[in-house]
Amino acid sequence: MTSTPAPTTGRLHVPALTGLRWFAALAVFLHHSAPHDALPEPIARIMGAGSNGVTFFFLLSGFVIALNYFDGAARPTLGGTWNYAVGRLARVYPLYLLVLVVVWVAVDHGSHPIRFIHHLFAVQSWHPSLVIAYGINPPGWSIGVEFFLYACFPLLALALRPIADNTRALVAVAVTLVVAVFAAAAVFHHFRYGLPATDPSSAHRWLYRMPATRLGDFALGMVAALLLRRARRSWSPSATRDGLLSPLLTWVPLAATLLLMAWPDRSRYYVSYDAMWVLPAVLLFLGLSLYPRSVLSRFLGARVTVFLGEVSFAFYLVHRPLMQALDAESWANGGFLAYAGRMVLLVAFITAVAAACHLLWERPAQRFVNRRLRMKAQAPAPAPVPASLP
Repeated sequence: MTSTPAPTTGRLHVPALTGLRWFAALAVFLHHSAPHDALPEPIARIMGAGSNGVTFFFLLSGFVIALNYFDGAARPTLGGTWNYAVGRLARVYPLYLLVLVVVWVAVDHGSHPIRFIHHLFAVQSWHPSLVIAYGINPPGWSIGVEFFLYACFPLLALALRPIADNTRALVAVAVTLVVAVFAAAAVFHHFRYGLPATDPSSAHRWLYRMPATRLGDFALGMVAALLLRRARRSWSPSATRDGLLSPLLTWVPLAATLLLMAWPDRSRYYVSYDAMWVLPAVLLFLGLSLYPRSVLSRFLGARVTVFLGEVSFAFYLVHRPLMQALDAESWANGGFLAYAGRMVLLVAFITAVAAACHLLWERPAQRFVNRRLRMKAQAPAPAPVPASLP
């Protein structure tokens, strides 16, 4: 069965990309989970590599935001820029703030006010101390990165505007960005190998949690979105080419990601912090967008999977505090069947809490912020009525 590219439309919505968010959040959850000794080594290594979920998030943010906002940002207006900023704030901050305050009060008992202020303004990821960056609710560090990337988007859009319709130039920029993230990892591997994550000079800080470094992921996602737009305007493939490219751009990037996660020597190289995952991720985004009727796209775009993707942000924010409250790390010391059963129930419980947060707070707060802060488009002035003839 062949799969044909999606028809060209002015604005692209890809449900499969929303469903993919759930699995990225689940990967981060598994990364924070202690593997049981009875698990096969490849499975345990895949769990340990789940931090790559944040790379998927940063790339996907650039990809999706460029699909929806690039033209407006490339030709900015005051109202358009303001509404973009309000939309990004409404999308992330209300739920982030709720979880932050609840965890700070319930777990930290209101202690460490300086640390709380860093998190309140979402600047903790810039701090050299891992205690500050991962304090209160550790997954919140990536929200500080997201805010920085959102702020950079209008400037990146202006920089990319001259080549937005030049496929060769876009490919050249994409290749340059991929080479840059690999080169940065090679430099740290050669000169600063072995520094612990707590060291401010470590690769963990500069390659993994530094907002400025993650700008490469975000920009690459943007460039991929522009390439997708170019492909959708000019693509007229044959049925044979459809049948080959659909799995090459869907199943192959997914399989490559899983194989890299299960690779025994993965953790020896600093490319595993970020660079290792960027190319498979971008190819997967393109494949899911170009081939919405492929098997993988239909699975990720199913109604249930899309809903899980919609609650994935809440899942990501609440999973670590709930795991700590239930002492989930100790479960690996018991029997395997009990461990497996508890893990399944834990995922279900976190998902239920995340769904409640999404439906009862995240969505209403988004509507409230957008309704109160967005600038309304001014109605065009009525045309002058010609004077009647005498």
